Amino acid sequence: MQNPSANPWVNTGLPYQDPDFQPPGGGLFKKRWVYHTVFWVLYILFIIVLFYSIYRINDTKFYLLIPLFFPCEIVLVYFNFYVLMPRFLFSRKYVQYALLLLLSFAVVACINTFIHRFNVYLGSPVYSIGTAFNFPNLFARTFELFSLVSVTTGIKLTKGWLRHLQWIKEKEKQYLETELNFLKSQIQPHFFFNTLNNLYSLTLKKSDLAPEIVLKLSDLMSYMLYESNAPVTAVNKEIAYLQNYIDVEKLRFGSRLELTFNIEGITEQVYIAPMLLMLFVENSFKHGARHTIHKIHISLLLTIENDYLFFRVSNPLPDRQPATSHEGIGLKNVQRRLDLLYGKNYELHIEEKENMYTTSLKIPVWK
Repeated sequence: MQNPSANPWVNTGLPYQDPDFQPPGGGLFKKRWVYHTVFWVLYILFIIVLFYSIYRINDTKFYLLIPLFFPCEIVLVYFNFYVLMPRFLFSRKYVQYALLLLLSFAVVACINTFIHRFNVYLGSPVYSIGTAFNFPNLFARTFELFSLVSVTTGIKLTKGWLRHLQWIKEKEKQYLETELNFLKSQIQPHFFFNTLNNLYSLTLKKSDLAPEIVLKLSDLMSYMLYESNAPVTAVNKEIAYLQNYIDVEKLRFGSRLELTFNIEGITEQVYIAPMLLMLFVENSFKHGARHTIHKIHISLLLTIENDYLFFRVSNPLPDRQPATSHEGIGLKNVQRRLDLLYGKNYELHIEEKENMYTTSLKIPVWK
């Protein structure tokens, strides 16, 4: 690729800027010389068939001499591609571009007239019709050249536009992957911060539950290290991960916690993005249990049905709101992850009703 500072295509605002630009992956454009060769072969055949079908010329030598016209036409097309377009058209010098292109047409039209005369000399009298240097002959040949250059320019611009779209898609994909990894990296410390706080409380009380929580925390960390970096994970593994977290919270809250976790549908061979459900469960404890002095009723329902996963979490509203809280960060992160992963193909509803806070999620699953 050329140095951007020396490249006249840069910052033109047109579909693509570098004549040597190849988008990541390349696709069909990797072997462009093949497509160029195919185009010119088809073009020559088209001209031959056109002459035969319209004028019914049966002179074999006439068709054998037709290829003599094409070297100049090919040079004209690539002169337009690699000189006129980048230096003038893509630099928005439209008047200069049009004048130079017309001059190129006139030069090639004159050369074609000489070729007509040469073909007569080689023994094909059919070409004698176009040997005169007059306005009708030159105009007709200029129009033919204009048609050829218009078609090839349209093809090149369309191909450049498709290349640019492909490049944009690759950049969007890289950006989304980077943002997803960033959001996951935010969720994990957020979770460990809360869990370590819980463990710290138990160690202060010298609770016998602390070693068991450490063991559960080890399982949770193992899942995060080895599963969360994959694009998808089995729903059963995600369920086991949630269950470990719930067990940690059960150890902390003891008999004060009443929790149900119901699973419906077939969860084998079903996959979702990892650590997507965790934050909803964590929030049910963080905001529904920590600030409640009464019995804590939390219910979880996970259902697999018709290629969708339905997940509902219900927890009591806190008796009091914490003085300071960063509770909004985690929910915003998971909503952003859902947007990036599923676009509009998911549903998230949050409802406060009868002193209960209910989150309902519907996402597609992979099989």
